Amino acid sequence: MKSDKSKVLHEVAGAALIERTIAMIKDTYPAQIIAVVNRKNMFEVKRIFKNQILYSLQLQPKGTGDAALIGLKRVKENIPVVCVMYGDDTAFYQAKTIEEVYAHYLKSKAVVTFVTLKLEGPAGFGRIVRENGKVIAIVEEKDATVSQKQISEINDGVYFFDKDWLSKNIHKLKPSVTTGELYITDMIGEAIMQKKKVETYTLSDTDEWHSVNTPADLKTAQAKYAKNIHIMGILGAGASAAAGIAQGFGYHVDGCDLEPKSSYVKNLKNIRIAKDHSKSHLENIGMLIYSPSVLKFDPKNSEVATAKRLKIPVLTWQEFQGRFLQNGKFVIAVAGAYGKSTTTAMISQILIDQNLDPVCEIGAEVLDWGANFKIGKSKYYVCEADEYNNNFLNYKPDIAVILNVSWDHPDFFKTKESVVDSYKKFVGNIKSGGYLVTGKGKELTELSNFRKDIKIKKTENFANLNLALIGRFREENANAALTVSKILNLDIKKAKQTLEKFKGLARRLEYKGEIANVKVYDDYAVQPYTVSKTIDALCEKFPKKKLALVFEPHTFSRIRGFFNEFAKNLTQAKVDSIYVTEIYAARETGDRMKLAKKLVAAIGKKAKFTGSLGKTADYLKQNLSDFDVILSCGAGNSYKLWDLLNSN
Repeated sequence: MKSDKSKVLHEVAGAALIERTIAMIKDTYPAQIIAVVNRKNMFEVKRIFKNQILYSLQLQPKGTGDAALIGLKRVKENIPVVCVMYGDDTAFYQAKTIEEVYAHYLKSKAVVTFVTLKLEGPAGFGRIVRENGKVIAIVEEKDATVSQKQISEINDGVYFFDKDWLSKNIHKLKPSVTTGELYITDMIGEAIMQKKKVETYTLSDTDEWHSVNTPADLKTAQAKYAKNIHIMGILGAGASAAAGIAQGFGYHVDGCDLEPKSSYVKNLKNIRIAKDHSKSHLENIGMLIYSPSVLKFDPKNSEVATAKRLKIPVLTWQEFQGRFLQNGKFVIAVAGAYGKSTTTAMISQILIDQNLDPVCEIGAEVLDWGANFKIGKSKYYVCEADEYNNNFLNYKPDIAVILNVSWDHPDFFKTKESVVDSYKKFVGNIKSGGYLVTGKGKELTELSNFRKDIKIKKTENFANLNLALIGRFREENANAALTVSKILNLDIKKAKQTLEKFKGLARRLEYKGEIANVKVYDDYAVQPYTVSKTIDALCEKFPKKKLALVFEPHTFSRIRGFFNEFAKNLTQAKVDSIYVTEIYAARETGDRMKLAKKLVAAIGKKAKFTGSLGKTADYLKQNLSDFDVILSCGAGNSYKLWDLLNSN
């Protein structure tokens, strides 16, 4: 590449190619790292690495073979294996891949193992010539025959040598007739001529390799690198959907999570997911995406801190979705303290059934999909817009739906006024000429007074809805979805038919099954209002049945902030028994028993503190004859109750 700067010093995503290569090598924990430098790049390379590695100076540019010969002189005597690699083309490698090549070399007992890869129509690269599967030559393109030029397998520039054999034979290299340089690839020919064992390792993930020989190659590398993303907290409801969509959009995705067991993992095929957080995950990534809960639990998280130090772009998954995944899309975003997951899924299913092929991000598994996302190919992008942490301010919707502005998340929103202020900012994000769909009420009306360049639509009441979902309150969600359908000029009759068949979401009054003739339901409800509405829906469906509520209080801040409302609503709830578990602390700390017992005392005689979820399940199993229906509510571990009831 013609440039005043040495090729290995060109930057991709804020770091020099050689910087990325050596960072990757360090993660393999080699006995030595020796960089062969030249007069052009010596001072800059030493400035980057200082005393972290060893240096050998190549006085004249006499080729890769000469560089290897110079570097060999600094290798310790007791080291039996030498890995030779180029400092630029290997910048995208994963440490795990180098370790796999090394393991393959050791197992094969060859004098040399080198990496190859297959490309469609490669140009400018040496071809791997085989006979009966064995390598018999590497032919440079300029020397290749017409048939050899059709070969797709090329040399990748990573070699593992037996050091003693290499030391004894590298002096046999002869200068190229064309350039006068010595090439390390000729050592493979030497080994073949000596009838020594030569092995190859085929690089399965070609995204780990990128040749940088021109400014265009460098630009492509920049774009390619940005597509390598790592998602922290990848198995959360929203982050997992963003991961699946990103993969569908061509991103190279991997991730990590403190809790690798999740119902969402089944839909993230071919995505490597590591347990726990580690700065080693930052290797060869263009962006670090994280769930906001990561920093809630660990504000000084070392993985995030290291990424920022390395100048790797760091974004929440909501920022990533808004800036990258939704770029150029017609965005339909649904907000509200409750009902947004169901409404988002309803709108999505209507668009799917009317062949509009949307991209969909849902905060829960849609039962008919068995997943929480869809990767459509049209302009439409339907998503939830969560107010917590002001996450919804990352979106610029064409159609915004606000179901309600109820106060929740008191750990973030200290007052009701602060909630309304955030919703006003969300309304401010609606694209000029777009739509705002709201329910009725003074608060919702006042949200939009300042926007004269958008169209305001109140949620219409559509008659003759016959939903399959339990609970008349779901008609509010259906009406919002149908109002959006009307804005889009869709077939309303067909849209109603979609909603009548809609089975709902996991953890939204989800029927789990029956045990000893007792029906078990599970719901995500965590607010006083939603818990009450969920109970009312089941009481309406089973008017003469004995209903038990298992309530797992979610976070200290929510229970303390709305304590009186919880006590009032649960006292008035039409259930026969209420079993309150320990507080699910999530990102907070405190006495998980004390506050829960205080809530039980405030509810009165029909409430009982039952401790852990496991102990609660044990108590219920011993008293199943007392109930006809059991409902578990909470956003923590309460969904596990069904499995615990069925365990021995």
